[in-house]
Amino acid sequence: MHYFHLFSIKSYYFFLLVFFMFTKNISVAQDSLSSFHIISEIKIIGNKTTKAHIISRELPFAIQDTISINELNKTLERAQSNLMNTLLFNFVNLEVVYFTDTYISVYITVEERWYWWPIPIFEVEETNFNTWWKTKDFDRANYGMFLAKENFRGRKERLVFKLQGGYTEKAEFRYHVPFANKNQTQGFMIGFSYSRNHEVVYNTTDNKRDFLKINEQFIKKEFISKFNYEYRPKLYNTHLLGIQHHYLEVNDTILILNKDYLFTQDNELNYFSLLYNFKRDKRNFKSYPTKGYFIEFSAVKNGLGITKKENSSMFLLGSYRKYWELSNRFYFATSLKGKYSIERPPFALLSGLGYNNNFVRGYEFYVINGENYAFFKSQLRYALVKDKVYHAKILSAEKFRKIPIAVYPGVFFDAGYVDDKKLKNTNILNNEMLFGAGASLDLSTYYDIVFRVEYSINRMQEHGLFLHFIAPL
Repeated sequence: MHYFHLFSIKSYYFFLLVFFMFTKNISVAQDSLSSFHIISEIKIIGNKTTKAHIISRELPFAIQDTISINELNKTLERAQSNLMNTLLFNFVNLEVVYFTDTYISVYITVEERWYWWPIPIFEVEETNFNTWWKTKDFDRANYGMFLAKENFRGRKERLVFKLQGGYTEKAEFRYHVPFANKNQTQGFMIGFSYSRNHEVVYNTTDNKRDFLKINEQFIKKEFISKFNYEYRPKLYNTHLLGIQHHYLEVNDTILILNKDYLFTQDNELNYFSLLYNFKRDKRNFKSYPTKGYFIEFSAVKNGLGITKKENSSMFLLGSYRKYWELSNRFYFATSLKGKYSIERPPFALLSGLGYNNNFVRGYEFYVINGENYAFFKSQLRYALVKDKVYHAKILSAEKFRKIPIAVYPGVFFDAGYVDDKKLKNTNILNNEMLFGAGASLDLSTYYDIVFRVEYSINRMQEHGLFLHFIAPL
């Protein structure tokens, strides 16, 4: 009896120990589970045109995904950026509805953009607006009609027709399908364009363009056809493989004035090109980023040995941009971009700094062509007005009535270098370090519109006020 009693006491304490350990494990498991949320539903509201699967494709989460409580806000912010970067919406809002402590529903409300754009064309045929403003020469302007259907069929497709006259007479067609397969990982773009000019840039002297015009003759004609295949396996990486056919015909006088214009005394080029492009894009907003980074690499081979009158050239392009949010109001951004030519192209296909957004600020009035180049941009910005929305009741169209405004004063510093021994003798800025610095005022609003006013000074102590219509970097 004594032994049985002793055994019963030991069994009792052993049972208590096991029970305590088991209940403790249950408690730990419950605490661990409560630190996560499980998405039980995703509700999309406001997509009158856009297909739901196009929106779901951009989300960094799906139904039945488990998200840490600590990562929830960051994940929702990333989802908002992804959807805004489709350029399909003016506003995107995400809200979480809690069914229990564990299960949640995500409500996504989108306000779609205007997708049908019949726009009269008036654009200047210059390296930038400031160059044109010096002369205000309307003979170097294009006019016509640009017709674009954005978000065609509600699938983020883009259909473009362009018919213009003026300095460059041009007809163009483009059709872009980003998602051509069921898994929404593959797409394509097809395009054709024909253009002709009465006036042509045949060379550069003192880093200014030399023009040729012969009465009212068309001294340059160009036909381009292209096909691109795109592969985007997940959210942020895109691979592109493209093939292009290029036919170029010029007047014989151009070849007399610049023997390197086509690298041949034949006045025609007829060749195919092969292009590979890679992009990794983790910017918060494409049109005016303040956080994240962007990486791009391209390799282009002109002349594949298919045709007789072709040019053989090859070059590599690379760029890296990084954006920091230093505090609630201060932002810093840098970019580095470069080009390396493996085979020198003829002048007709040669570019460098001074075109589009590839320039060192302070050198807007110059073009610095070259085989190889590299340039650096940096900017410190302060959010004077941050994501403020104005309601313009005077506008009848609902898709234009809510106007987001952001204003950023800032300071900047740029540097660059163009390497080209052949053009050095007649262009003083080639093979020289370029520096530019100044102050800026940027305004960003909807439909990817950016206005920039910059006061800059360059290494030659030239200074001035410049206007631009794209984010600085």
